Amino acid sequence: MGRIPNFSRTIFPQESFPLLVLTSNIGITLYLFLIGLEVDIRLMKRNGRPAAFVSILGLVVPLGLGAAIAVPLYHTFIPDTINFGYFILFVAVAVGITAFPVLCRILTELKLLDTVVGVIVLAAGVGNDVVGWILLALTVALVNASGGLTALYVLLVGIGYVIFMLWPVRLAFRFLLKKSGSLATGQPTTLVMTATLLMVFISAFLTDIIGIHPIFGESSTVTHSVSL
Repeated sequence: MGRIPNFSRTIFPQESFPLLVLTSNIGITLYLFLIGLEVDIRLMKRNGRPAAFVSILGLVVPLGLGAAIAVPLYHTFIPDTINFGYFILFVAVAVGITAFPVLCRILTELKLLDTVVGVIVLAAGVGNDVVGWILLALTVALVNASGGLTALYVLLVGIGYVIFMLWPVRLAFRFLLKKSGSLATGQPTTLVMTATLLMVFISAFLTDIIGIHPIFGESSTVTHSVSL
C-alpha cells in the first residue's frame, strides 16, 4: 500500500501522528496494566534467580549478534561520516531490545501468563526492557555529543522512581484501601478505582518524561499494587 500514490499522506497525514502515538500509548498502558493484574508477584519473587539468568542471557546473546551484524552492514552501506562505534551500539540495541507488549500478548494467547514459565519470561522481559531503554538513551546521548550523562540520569531517576513507588506511594495507596474498606471487603470502591487509573496514567507520563517508556511506569504501578 505504500506504493500507492499519496496513500500515506491521505490516510495517515503528518498532522495525525502525535494523536496516533498518544492513542497507542494509552492503549498499550491499559493493556499491560490488565496483564500485570493477572501476574502473581509471589511467583515472580520465588523465581527471581532463573528470571535474572534468562534476562541476562536474553540481553547478551541478541546484543552480541546485533553488534556482529552491524560490522558488515557498516562497511557495506554506511558512509564513513557515521561513527563506527555509535552505529554498532545502535544496531545492537535495536536487535536486543524486547517488544514487551508483544511478549505479553504471546503469553496471553498461549495461556502461559499464570504459569511459572510465563512469570519467568515476563520478569526477564521487564528487566530487558528497562536495560534496553537505558542503552537506547545512551546511544542517543552519544550521537548528540552530550556524553553518557543522559543515560546515567535515566538510570538513577528510574531507580529512584521505582523506590518512590514501592514505599511512599505503596503505603499511601494501602492507607486509602483501608480507609475506603476495599482491603477488608476485597471489592474496590469508585474512589479506589479512580485513584488507581489516575496513578497508572500519571506513572506512565512521568516515566515518559524520565526517558524510559510509558509502559515502564505502568509496570511499576502494577508491581506495587498487586504486592499489597
